[in-house]
Amino acid sequence: MMRGYDRDEAYLYMISKIDRDTHRELGDLVDSILSQCIEADMAYMHESGVLDEEGNAGDAWYEEDDAFEYIVDYIAEKNHFNPDQAVAAAMVVNDFMELQAQYMEKKGLVSYEGE
Repeated sequence: MMRGYDRDEAYLYMISKIDRDTHRELGDLVDSILSQCIEADMAYMHESGVLDEEGNAGDAWYEEDDAFEYIVDYIAEKNHFNPDQAVAAAMVVNDFMELQAQYMEKKGLVSYEGE
């Protein structure tokens, strides 16, 4: 886990902000998918070297496109989604990535000023 990152707080932030009407076809799975997104994102960061074993910044940059693919694949495989369900899950992952960035900036873990 990333230092300073509160997984439970992030999850509660995301489930309170996500637009559920956009993801109606997934119904009650949205909350579970958001939780899985957090798991997958942390796994991606550790595996790619963005974070070290202690949760500190590693030597690699966070590649959004790679992270997105990793997370979608993780969720689709974990839930045994068919291609249509995987596309719907990818839309949740897209929202997750925006909400994750908002949460992390709010907590002072990253800054997007000047980008």
